[in-house]
Amino acid sequence: MNRRNFIKLASALSLAATLPQRASRAQANNLAAPQPPAAGSATAPAPAASATGNQAAFSEEWLLSRAESLATEPFSAPELNLPSELTGLDQQKYQAIQFRPEAAVWKDDPVKFSLEFFHTGFQYKNPVEIFLIEDNVPRLFPYSTGLFNFGQPLTPPPPESQSGFSGVRVNGPIQQLGKKDPFLSFHGASFFRAIATGQAFGVVARGVCINTAQAQGEEFPVFRTLWIRKPAPDERQLTIYALLDGASLTGAYKFTAEPGRFTIIDVECSLFPRRPLNHVGIAPLNSMYFFGAADTTRLDDYRPNVHSSNGLQIWNAAGEWIWRPLTNPEQLQYSVFLDRTPKGFGLLQRKRAFSDFEDIDARFGDRPSVWVEPQGDWGDGAIDLIEVPSRSAIYDNIIAFWRPKSPLAEKARYSFRYRLHWGWEPPVRSSLASVLQTRVGRRGSDRRFFVIDFVSGHSYNDRNLPEFTADVGAADGEISNVAVRKNPATGGQRVTFEFQRGGEQQTDIRCELKQNGQVISETWVYRWTG
Repeated sequence: MNRRNFIKLASALSLAATLPQRASRAQANNLAAPQPPAAGSATAPAPAASATGNQAAFSEEWLLSRAESLATEPFSAPELNLPSELTGLDQQKYQAIQFRPEAAVWKDDPVKFSLEFFHTGFQYKNPVEIFLIEDNVPRLFPYSTGLFNFGQPLTPPPPESQSGFSGVRVNGPIQQLGKKDPFLSFHGASFFRAIATGQAFGVVARGVCINTAQAQGEEFPVFRTLWIRKPAPDERQLTIYALLDGASLTGAYKFTAEPGRFTIIDVECSLFPRRPLNHVGIAPLNSMYFFGAADTTRLDDYRPNVHSSNGLQIWNAAGEWIWRPLTNPEQLQYSVFLDRTPKGFGLLQRKRAFSDFEDIDARFGDRPSVWVEPQGDWGDGAIDLIEVPSRSAIYDNIIAFWRPKSPLAEKARYSFRYRLHWGWEPPVRSSLASVLQTRVGRRGSDRRFFVIDFVSGHSYNDRNLPEFTADVGAADGEISNVAVRKNPATGGQRVTFEFQRGGEQQTDIRCELKQNGQVISETWVYRWTG
């Protein structure tokens, strides 16, 4: 799949003192270290066979062995047996195929969750087998055309069709207790997404990404099988297991999801490369940034901003907080932030007011910020940010992930654990002043004028303290006319400066707000491209 098709697929899914962090559910172990294959794993029996419905106990150890064994076999692409009624669907016709609400799994059970399924078709051609685990026994949930309503004028596939499911939607107590509403879905390749209370779907996560924005072309492993464990009536968490398979690697995943004001998804994954891999992304996030005040190529549109996220935030191992405003560039941009086991990173939506977007239907201000909290030692690597040029808001054109420094070797096991926080803001916050907004405009024929508003939870402005200064620099080009003024509308400080390009086609500009020579803000980093 090429980059443009990837964007289309991802977009379809999108239709001051540090506060104490929430305790981890699972104890972290040594991560990102290769481990030898388990003895005898290649002959591990399956706990259930989809063709026969054989029943046996499910275990995480079996899933790991199955993924490891599969990695020793040649890759076999999933068989696509879609009937003609489904092969040529456009997005509108596909969205008319709806799972019947009365058929939802566990709908009438006292458990807090229920399940509905997505049909294959449109761009979702890969079928996924779905097993339900009850009393530790996995049972294949059988596909039937009778589970779906097929909208007009679509012709339903024949009753004997085995087109299959393309994913699952999970309903739970996200809006109010005792009511089951959608909060989580797995749909397409290894994509999944979630929301917190009161939110609209936006950012999409992935199991893994391979060769993203690389010359050899991107690879898209898929979740071939999902196992969903039925919770007890008093359980607030839902556990989903997944088997990942692709041309270059396999993987075993465990997702533990809990909906709420912060929807938390704990992820445990073990990857088994089929061949050496130099460019693997861990904990990938995809989002959409079409335009905003930080763009130099803003389109003629009635809306002042159109984006699901407007910045990448990083809390690195050294304790530095970095804010990188997103842009919609004219050429693909690749930014790298070297680190060793960062404390956290995420794609955030800091604009929340309706007046920021003026769009009644899209609800951009209600889309989640997603924060990645690594568990254990991830070793040396980098947080990579990729910004892809886009001419439409239907495409997810922002990708961020952790990339290990060392290549992944074949016939080895690499394990990672991390927690995903889906909510209105990150679960941790610095006492430093944060960037409220970035605005960029023309100043003369050859200069750009930058405006950065910093705000803080502390009332610095009412104290008899030294004046504020700004430390602004660029890797290439000239910075001039730096000024810091109080912004009465925000209660914070506004930094303005001019930038004149040098000889390079692109450069990074940095800005920090200071007082009495001490840094009191997060580090603002902007990629300027000519």
